[in-house]
Amino acid sequence: MLEVCDIFLKFFISIDLSIKRMNISPKHLRMFLALSESLNFSKTAEQLFMTQPSLSKAIQDLEAALGLPLFERTTRSVRLTPGGARMATLARSIVGEFDTGLRRMQSSAEREALQLAIACWPSLAHVVLPGVCAAIERRFRAPQVTIHDCANSACIQRLLHHQADFALASVAPSHPDLAYEELLRDRFVLLACGKWRQQVAARMRLDELLALPLITLTDASTAMRYMSAAYLQRGIEYRPKMQVDQVATVAGLVKKEVGVAVLPYLGVMPIFGMRGVQMSEIVDGPLRSVGIVTRRLGNPTSVALAAMEEVRATTQDLLVRHAGWIIPVASGQGGPKQGQVEFPDADHAHARRQTPSARARPTGW
Repeated sequence: MLEVCDIFLKFFISIDLSIKRMNISPKHLRMFLALSESLNFSKTAEQLFMTQPSLSKAIQDLEAALGLPLFERTTRSVRLTPGGARMATLARSIVGEFDTGLRRMQSSAEREALQLAIACWPSLAHVVLPGVCAAIERRFRAPQVTIHDCANSACIQRLLHHQADFALASVAPSHPDLAYEELLRDRFVLLACGKWRQQVAARMRLDELLALPLITLTDASTAMRYMSAAYLQRGIEYRPKMQVDQVATVAGLVKKEVGVAVLPYLGVMPIFGMRGVQMSEIVDGPLRSVGIVTRRLGNPTSVALAAMEEVRATTQDLLVRHAGWIIPVASGQGGPKQGQVEFPDADHAHARRQTPSARARPTGW
């Protein structure tokens, strides 16, 4: 982009007097050059798809702006004046630089259009975005993809600061410049290993969790915010034993029997391969909303639109493969507001009554 800017700066400096003070456009120069080559008003007008009087008027305006006759006209012939011949050489150079700059700008714009930046919290990025990126690679030539895998609040900030084309977030942002499209909701689960497996049943209630050494993510995470809100509705302060930033750290602590993890289902999918870990359902736990966040103003690029389309397709596949643990959003149903805790409704009562063993279970557990 800097190279393109330099070209255009040079171009505008070279024709500053012409463009700004004499009201001459590249279109005038192209007419002049076409006529200087054909030396025939009728043929040039036909070539430029305009009338001969319009061409004559444009050339007269150009001569008036320059204060210089460009052509000698007789009833039988048209020819360049000596000054006109020199102006043709200069005009050809100016138009050439202008066209070169436009081509480079177009090339740069095409590369820019293939840039894609997605903001997404890490565990969801692990589950959703690899397939999305693979699909984008197949659909576009040499796309440049950047994934900002960060906390939910940081994802929203990157979107607001135009550092991301869209975000995958787990709460609907309250900012008026952002729009939220809810895709699904996932349940909260417990992960236990070793001695804690005997303390955790297949189905647990929130009140039963209070006696356990709970491990969860930090306050910046939606996992912590949803669980805190759920306990707050019961008049209880949610105080886990440990809080960490990364799901991988949670997995290591669970494996060493330091405590029992509390995470949304999508959050534990990256560690499904761990052996000896038991997953239990929190039957009255909150449901976390997951969706696409976009800016209300502006139009997404074709690559961004395609990526969001692939995200929708991927989440639909997740709903099928992990039915019961991940819950679809009813048609026309808006997502929960920021900080609101959602619980299973009557439509999902049957799913609540099923035990986890009756649902699709991840392999290796």
